[in-house]
Amino acid sequence: MKNPITNLLILFLLASATAAFAQKNNPEFTIMGIMQHSDLEGGCWYVDSRSGKFELTGSPADLATCKVEGRQLTLKVRQAKMMASPCMIGKMVEIVEVIDTAFHPHNPPVNKMKISGTMHRTKTGCWYVLTAKKKKYEIQAPVPGQFMKIGKRYNRLSNVVPGEEGSCNMDGVIMISQLEPDMKIIPKQNDPR
Repeated sequence: MKNPITNLLILFLLASATAAFAQKNNPEFTIMGIMQHSDLEGGCWYVDSRSGKFELTGSPADLATCKVEGRQLTLKVRQAKMMASPCMIGKMVEIVEVIDTAFHPHNPPVNKMKISGTMHRTKTGCWYVLTAKKKKYEIQAPVPGQFMKIGKRYNRLSNVVPGEEGSCNMDGVIMISQLEPDMKIIPKQNDPR
């Protein structure tokens, strides 16, 4: 006859290993977005974020907290396995934790960098500079017409914020409103008039 403590220890180790395996194969991530409602399929709730649209599943209490149209959310989630939605608006995710229900203003770090490369455009319409080192820097919208030409050379001292602040998931975002002029200022000659 086996010892009951040994059985409990084996069960505990199996449960720990299963939880560790599940967490490794389905990692948690954070999304920030605004809760939206659609009349599609009798009414669908989804979070509209910079990284896409997400439909939520989770505890009734967490869902009740989130399901307020226009609510700004920060959620820790993981992919909902083996689930489908009749709405098919976005990826199905399971709420692990409601971190916050309001966005807080912040000033992202701005780095002054010399960016040299060529202009490109993604299939979704994001204009970016591709450098020789294969780094991609999104051009802040609205993109001025002078940059909207594929293959155009870009060589400027630019103010750049980290990629997570952009909408195209690149290495950084070039702030158009803060571009340094690329023209040299030529002093005026003395005017004899």
